[in-house]
Amino acid sequence: MSGGASASVRLEAQPPTLAAPRSDSVAGLVSTDAFPLSLEGVHKRWDKNQAPILDGVDLRLDLGTKTWIGGRNGAGKTTLLRIAAGLIDPDRGRVHAWGFGPHDKRSRYHRLVAFLPAGDRGLYARLSVRHQLRFWAAMAMIDHAAREARVEETIDAFDLRELAEQRVDRMSMGQRQRVRIAMTFLPEPETVLLDEPLTSLDSEGAVVLDRAIEGLIDRGGALLWCSPSGDHPEHEFDSDWMLEAGRLVAL
Repeated sequence: MSGGASASVRLEAQPPTLAAPRSDSVAGLVSTDAFPLSLEGVHKRWDKNQAPILDGVDLRLDLGTKTWIGGRNGAGKTTLLRIAAGLIDPDRGRVHAWGFGPHDKRSRYHRLVAFLPAGDRGLYARLSVRHQLRFWAAMAMIDHAAREARVEETIDAFDLRELAEQRVDRMSMGQRQRVRIAMTFLPEPETVLLDEPLTSLDSEGAVVLDRAIEGLIDRGGALLWCSPSGDHPEHEFDSDWMLEAGRLVAL
């Protein structure tokens, strides 16, 4: 794939058929003729006296694919992810996932698209792991009748059974990161955005993350992973990009 000032990943044929919707899953919300994520001409400038942090970014993810974006600190990777997650608006450009814009059907968009921010955000120190996941399941608007079963499934899927009753503030950084990753995948999203997910993650947590990503890809979802340019994860990605001077360059 050749480099250029901006880049996009485009389908060459009709999208593959998604797996049958799971019980209480967001899969029933998606449009099979839409992309898991599409950014078109996205611009963002924080300071009018400085160059834009994003300068016409085009990015399109296919079904069942993994994409990596690298770049120096401050290059705009987190800004790109936050725009893709619908947390901030671009100055110009369009963002869509599965046929929805962030403001079209906001509740649907945020069940389809999950974002793991960098750092240690989103955890309530005095909650146990189980109560943290219950709270997050309620925030994700998982049907009340299915909520408890989904929490227990997530505890098992992310090997958190022995930690389920432990308070978050009494856990190691690696364990806390595993809980944050579990929260990201708990609503069974179809597009997952990860910002430096391996930070503080131990080897056991990395294995669990790999397993969750495989499940996402197997059901036709898509992954966008951002990390510093010198920190490419040990994964085989379908496309690799660098964010430089506000634009994507293919590797």
